[in-house]
Amino acid sequence: MRQSSAKTLLLRYLLRLSTNSSKREKGYVLALSVVIGLIMLTIGVAMVARSQVDRVTALSQGATAQGEAAAEAGLALYQNLITNNRAIALYCSATDTEGVGCRSNTAWTNANSWNRATTGIGVCNADATPLGIQSAAARTGWTNIDNTDLGKGQYRLVEYTLPNATRTLGRLTVEGRSSSDARRAGITRLQAEISIRPGGSSAAPALWLRLNGGTSNLRNNKFNGNIRLNLSNPCTLPTWIRIDNLVDSASQSIITEPQVSFPTVPSFQSGTGYYNLTSNNQTRINSDNRIWGSSNTNSTITFPRSSDLPAADGRYHYLIDRLDRQGNSRIDIRDNTEVVFYVRSTIDIRGSVRINCAGSGNTCTLPNTGSAGQLTIYGNVGGAYGTCQTGGSGNSQLPCNGSSQTDRQNTNTIQLSGTSRIRAFILAPNATAGVNGGGSNDDSAFTGAMWVNNWNASSNNSKIMVNGVGSYGTYLSNAADYDLPAISPVRSWTRLQVPQ
Repeated sequence: MRQSSAKTLLLRYLLRLSTNSSKREKGYVLALSVVIGLIMLTIGVAMVARSQVDRVTALSQGATAQGEAAAEAGLALYQNLITNNRAIALYCSATDTEGVGCRSNTAWTNANSWNRATTGIGVCNADATPLGIQSAAARTGWTNIDNTDLGKGQYRLVEYTLPNATRTLGRLTVEGRSSSDARRAGITRLQAEISIRPGGSSAAPALWLRLNGGTSNLRNNKFNGNIRLNLSNPCTLPTWIRIDNLVDSASQSIITEPQVSFPTVPSFQSGTGYYNLTSNNQTRINSDNRIWGSSNTNSTITFPRSSDLPAADGRYHYLIDRLDRQGNSRIDIRDNTEVVFYVRSTIDIRGSVRINCAGSGNTCTLPNTGSAGQLTIYGNVGGAYGTCQTGGSGNSQLPCNGSSQTDRQNTNTIQLSGTSRIRAFILAPNATAGVNGGGSNDDSAFTGAMWVNNWNASSNNSKIMVNGVGSYGTYLSNAADYDLPAISPVRSWTRLQVPQ
């Protein structure tokens, strides 16, 4: 009995031990499950949080990218505006814009009321009319890049300013944003610097017509260079001129803007470098001999003459009664010098006369070293250079005998004919000019620039009447008054911090 009881007690002990062990293991499993659950929960929360951060980051980056794209589009819009009406590059976007070069009374915001003659603002380019510029300057609030595609974002003009007094640099600042960005999170501010060079570097017009009375007709005449017209209505070309009058319409233009005044002729002064070759009461023969060297129609003379001294401006100035010749005479201009003729009356060159045209061929030869001599010819306006005298007869007649008073006090006509050759700049605001060569090589009759009142093509000759050379700055000391500023293309921009 005792042995049986002992076995029973042992079995009960083992059973209790086994039961306690099982309970402890279950406790460990439960604790482990709780820990694992907490870890998984933490990971899940973290992944959800990260997903939210990634989503916010993606949205922010998308808004920023769209804002930058919109700002770039805005910059391009205003750059095109400036390019299409270069005069506005010299004025700030608003009258209260800060900048040393800004002008308090003249800005883009009032462009439609600008004085066209003094500012040079154009009116004919549909992409940059004065009213359009004024409207663009007012877009300081958010404007859709494309109303039909809001996904392209919005832009607004911050300012266009001129930070220096010389107005050689413009700063254009524009902001862009997503169309749905109401929290300013994706606004991008970009600034571009625009290099501005004063007017004067553009190619000078081969032919510039003042069109102050009288009539013009170019017919089939050709001009190797730009043609500029002072029209009362610059947006409509008259019927007497066509794009076909240009030798190369792809690179040359008929210019009607800016609507500035026609250049004026300077006065003939006195002192060193100024030589009066007019005859006053002496004969026409004496007058012509002073400019051509002799009455022989095969004569040759060189200016400046060996005893002449230059004026303070480095040039040699000569006042003459008229420039009238036929035959084979020639006037040479020394290399590396500048000579100016002030003509009281007519200019009429016939035959095979050569003026500042070295060589003997169809074109004027240039020196191997240095520069060819330059000749400027100014025509008389209202007696500014005096009056060419009339009277006498035969060999005793005075230089302008038989001419009317207006023709003796103005250069009213300029005529080139035959196979004559001239290389010069002619400014004669009252003259009607024409080239009527009869030879087969008339393409080289005149080289330089001819700026006159009217052009009269007496025939349908389709040869080149004028070969244009030089820039506005070549012929005018105040070239910026007649030529628009040159704008360098913007190659980069700078991102600025957006003020809060």
